[in-house]
Amino acid sequence: MSTRLNTTRRATALNLLIGSLALAAATLAPTARAGELDPEPSGLSIASREQVRAEWLAAQRAGDLIVSAETGQTARDLAPQRYPHAAEVAGKTRSEVRAETISAIRSGDVLNLATGQKLNQLFPTRYPHAQPAQAKGQIAAAPSVSTTY
Repeated sequence: MSTRLNTTRRATALNLLIGSLALAAATLAPTARAGELDPEPSGLSIASREQVRAEWLAAQRAGDLIVSAETGQTARDLAPQRYPHAAEVAGKTRSEVRAETISAIRSGDVLNLATGQKLNQLFPTRYPHAQPAQAKGQIAAAPSVSTTY
């Protein structure tokens, strides 16, 4: 009887070992083949040594290199007086943004978040098909909208 019990224990241990190895192989197989599916990963750069050095020197001159690994601060953050100020991009004024928003609402160029389509595509009868084009540089006068809360 004890030989039969030992054989059963061995078979159970062997089955457990085979199952563990199969599970390990199944989880590691996609990782091993990841290079085959994407032979040129997009994260890697194919830049020459000179290009990389030039980019590094430019970042060093601009103060964009991280100097404190603990805080993630760049040299520009620690000593802004040593580096030139970045050119600020002029944005739109509040009235320009407001006029564009009102125009988009009126023409149905607003996304319906539930479907991902524009309102003028979902409800074409609610919005006019063509609006007269305005001269470049002119902004439509925003209608006065009063909001009460």
